[in-house]
Amino acid sequence: MVKPIDMSMVENALAGFTIPPQPEVLIRIKQEIELEDPDINTIAALINMDVGIAGFTLKVVNSAYFGLRRKISSIEHACKFLGLNRVIKLVSSVVLRFTLSDGRSDPFTLKLWNSAMNVGSAAMLIAQQLRLGSDCADDCYTLGLFHNAGMSLIHAQFPDYAKVLKVGLSQQLPFISIEQRYFHTSHDTLGYLIAQAWGLAPEIAAVIAAHHQPEQVLFSTDLYEKRLFAILKLAEHLTGEEAALFDVSQEQEWQQHGEALLDILELDEMQLPDLGDYLLQNGVENHFHR
Repeated sequence: MVKPIDMSMVENALAGFTIPPQPEVLIRIKQEIELEDPDINTIAALINMDVGIAGFTLKVVNSAYFGLRRKISSIEHACKFLGLNRVIKLVSSVVLRFTLSDGRSDPFTLKLWNSAMNVGSAAMLIAQQLRLGSDCADDCYTLGLFHNAGMSLIHAQFPDYAKVLKVGLSQQLPFISIEQRYFHTSHDTLGYLIAQAWGLAPEIAAVIAAHHQPEQVLFSTDLYEKRLFAILKLAEHLTGEEAALFDVSQEQEWQQHGEALLDILELDEMQLPDLGDYLLQNGVENHFHR
């Protein structure tokens, strides 16, 4: 298991930041699901309370990577086709975007959520291709969407966040070092706190907390956490996350630990072009197909 996060780091990271509580709509949906006989129509009605969230959820459900044979036209249909638990994970990620964006439409915010969608989709497809099961694929999707959520909080308070990161990464400085030096916090710790506040699985929260500390995760004894981490880093690599967000392509973490990450997934570099083909077939542009 990944080493528990240092609570003194949490206190320092939270200075000046507020972790958004889990929205009421998600709490009410989860309460309904926990009933002995949950009602799909009630859950759909709760999702439909916000037109933006409902519309974006349908857009994602109808994306190529869900592989549905016919178009889903309503939240009720989505619940029936995907199952309640998958829909809740999906809705949680959609609500996260709306909650943290808070109406902002500046270039970096748009880049951040487009990148999150790409990484989440790629991570889910990688898990599917490796036949790791639907639960793992769903967790990978959630992880991909939430892993950089802390960046949104920092960017909201420091509009020059992207410029500072671009300079630091171009100088091959680690993410955490740049953020601690200039913003006295880190997006991985903030992301961990968001994941906890929103009730994500402990494994997902743990990987978010350590997703820029490869050495720590690689020595974890929890195979599931290691797989989630390896898939996340592979998805970041294949979709070119650093280039998309900060216009840099150093990828220090992949250069240093890529081979070990592929070993966890029982893959090698020669198989990545085929994986890139699979991602493209399912609507995700990647390192091999632009």
